[in-house]
Amino acid sequence: MFRNVGLQHHRHGILRAYHRSHCLKRVKTEKSLKWPTVRCKQSIQSYQISTGEYGKSTEVVGDDSRSLPKGPSTWKAVEVFLSSPKYLGPSRIGNRQIPFLLPLEGKAQVKRHFSTGTDESGQPKKTGLITRILNLFKLQVFKSKTDQKLKKGKNDLLEDASTAEEAEKLKVAFTDGYLAATKQIRDPKPPSKFMRIVTPIMSLFVVSGMLICLVILVSGTFFRSQIGKYTEINQEEIHVTFQDVKGAQEAKQELKEIVAFLKNPERFSVLGGKLPKGVLLVGPPGTGKTLLARAVAGEAKVPFFHVAGPEFDEVLVGQGARRVRDLFKAAKEAAPCVIFIDEIDSVGSKRTNSMLHPYANQTINQLLSEMDGFHQNEGVVVLGATNRRNDLDKALLRPGRFDVEVVVPIPDYAERREIIQYYIGKVLAKDVDVEMLARGTVGFTGADLENMVNQAALRAAIDGADGITMPYLENAKDKLLMGPERKSRIPDDETNLITAYHEGGHTIVCFYTPDSKPLHKVTILPRGRSLGHTSFLPEKEQYLVKKSQLLATMDTLMGGRAAEELIFGPDKITTGASNDLKEATSIATHMVKEWGMSEKVGLRTVDVNQRSSEAVEAEISWLLQESYKRARTIIKNYSRELKLLVEALLKYETLDADDVKAILMERRKN
Repeated sequence: MFRNVGLQHHRHGILRAYHRSHCLKRVKTEKSLKWPTVRCKQSIQSYQISTGEYGKSTEVVGDDSRSLPKGPSTWKAVEVFLSSPKYLGPSRIGNRQIPFLLPLEGKAQVKRHFSTGTDESGQPKKTGLITRILNLFKLQVFKSKTDQKLKKGKNDLLEDASTAEEAEKLKVAFTDGYLAATKQIRDPKPPSKFMRIVTPIMSLFVVSGMLICLVILVSGTFFRSQIGKYTEINQEEIHVTFQDVKGAQEAKQELKEIVAFLKNPERFSVLGGKLPKGVLLVGPPGTGKTLLARAVAGEAKVPFFHVAGPEFDEVLVGQGARRVRDLFKAAKEAAPCVIFIDEIDSVGSKRTNSMLHPYANQTINQLLSEMDGFHQNEGVVVLGATNRRNDLDKALLRPGRFDVEVVVPIPDYAERREIIQYYIGKVLAKDVDVEMLARGTVGFTGADLENMVNQAALRAAIDGADGITMPYLENAKDKLLMGPERKSRIPDDETNLITAYHEGGHTIVCFYTPDSKPLHKVTILPRGRSLGHTSFLPEKEQYLVKKSQLLATMDTLMGGRAAEELIFGPDKITTGASNDLKEATSIATHMVKEWGMSEKVGLRTVDVNQRSSEAVEAEISWLLQESYKRARTIIKNYSRELKLLVEALLKYETLDADDVKAILMERRKN
C-alpha cells in the first residue's frame, strides 16, 4: 500500500490527517520576485519571515528562529497552510499556519520544531497533534540540476516515531497524502450551517413517524385478534358427564346441585332460593378440576364458555377488562350457561397499589363488577379453578361472588384403584394387579395415573408386545417416581458394590424393624440422579402416623449409611446418603417442633422456619443419633444376611419383596 514517494506527499498526508479536524487548506506560492512579510501565529507566539528580492539573502526574525537554518539563505518558495477555506492573501493569514521554507541549492539538515506558545503562568502549552507529528522526523533537502525534489522513505519516517500509536497515525497520513497528491481522493466539503441544524431534526421526525406507524399496525392487529377469542362449546359438543369423572365423589355431589339449577331454574325461583353465582374448584394440578367443569355443562346440557386466566393478560391497556365484558355479555345472551375460568389466580390475584403498574387492577375490578351485575337466578354460573387459593383477592371470595368452594383432593387408595381400572379398560392389558398398582402410587393424581398407563402402552407398542403387562406398568411408575433408566450410565464394579451394600442396608433395617413400611422392591439400576432405590408399599391408605412408625422410617433411612460405615470403614463412606439424611432430619424436626413428640421440649409447637433454641436443636440431633445407633445394631446382627442380599443384587440387579423374603428366610433355615 505504501510507496517510496517524495516528502511532499508525506507532508501533505500528515497535514491532511490534521485537516480532518481543522479543515486545513494547502496553498503554494512560487516565482515571486518580491516576497511580502508573512506573519504566522500559533497561540501567543508569532513567526515573522522577511524576504527580499529573489536570490538575495533573507533575514529570519521570531522567537522560534532556532527551528530554521542559521545565517544568510536564499529561498525559492514559501508554502503556507491555511485554516480558512479561502486564501485571502499573505497579509491576512490566520491562526495555526505553518511556514515551510526550501533553500535554493545545497544540502541542509533542518530539524523541524514547532512550539505552541505559553499559558498565563509562562509554562509551555501542550503540543497539538500536528506539532507532535512534525516533530517525529528530520528533513533532508536535495537539489538536482533540473528540478528540486524532496526525498524521504516511508521506513525512515517510521523509525523516527516514538510510539506505535504515532507510527500508525503516520502510516495513515502517508497513505492519505499520497492519494490526495495523485488526485485519487478529494477533500469532502463540510456541510453548511443550515444542514447541520436541519439534519438532526429531520432524522428525529423520520424515526418518530416509523414508531407511530409500527404502534398503529400492532394495535390494530391486537384489537382485531381480541374479538371472539373466548370459545363457546355447544351442548352437542360436550360429551363428558359425571360418569367419566372417576374419584372426587364429594366434589361431584356438590356440583350436582349446580346441574339441577341449570336444568330447572324456575323451581328455585318459586321457592325463593338463590344458588351461588360462582363456584371455586380448589385442588392440586391434575386432580380433574377442568374435567369436573366440563361434566357440569355436559350433565346440564347448556352452553359452555371456557377461557384461561392468562388469556386476559394483554399488552395494551384495557384489553383484559374489555374481554371480561365481552365474555359476560355473550354468556347472558346464551343463558342458562356455564362460564369456566381456568387458572383464575392469574386474573383474580390480589390487587396492587404499585405506581409502576397503575392499570394492573383493571381486569379484576371488571370481573368483580360483572359478577355483581347479574342476578343469581339469571341462569349464568361461573366456575373457577385454581391451585393457589391464597393468591386470590379476598373480594373475589366474599358471598355473592365465589361463595362456594369445592375442594378436589388427590385421590385416595379406593379412588386410585377406580381410576387405574378405568384407564386400563381403554387399552389392551392382561394380568394386571390393580390392587398393587393402587397401593404403590400414593400421591399420584388422576393425570399421573393416566400418564402411567399411557407410558406403559407406548413401551409395549415399541417392544411389539401383544398387550400391557405388570412389568410395563411397574417400569412406567418408576419412571414417573425416579426418572428414566440411565442405561448409558454404567457404574464400575466398585461403585456397584457400594450401591448394593447401601440399598441392602435399607432393606435389612426395614425387614427387621417393627412398624416399618412393607418392602416393595430394591434395585441397583441407575434412574434419574440415583444409582439405586429401595421402594416401599403401604398396605392401606394412611391418614395418621404413629411415633413408632416415624422412628422406624428414620431407622430405615439411616440403614444405608450404617452399612457403608460398617463394611468399608468410617473413612470410606460416600455422598449417597445425602437424600436419606435430609428426609430423616425433616422427620426429626417435625417431631420436635410440630408434633410434640419430644420429652425434653414438651408439648408445644415451634415455627419450623424460625431459628430454634439450643435445646430444640440438641433434641433433633439426639433423635438422629439414636436412630443411627439402632440401624448400626441391626446391620451388625444381620451382617451375613446383608452379604447374601448384596450377592443377589449384583447378580439380578432388581429384587422384589418376595425375592428378598426368600433370601432372608433361606439364611434363617441354614
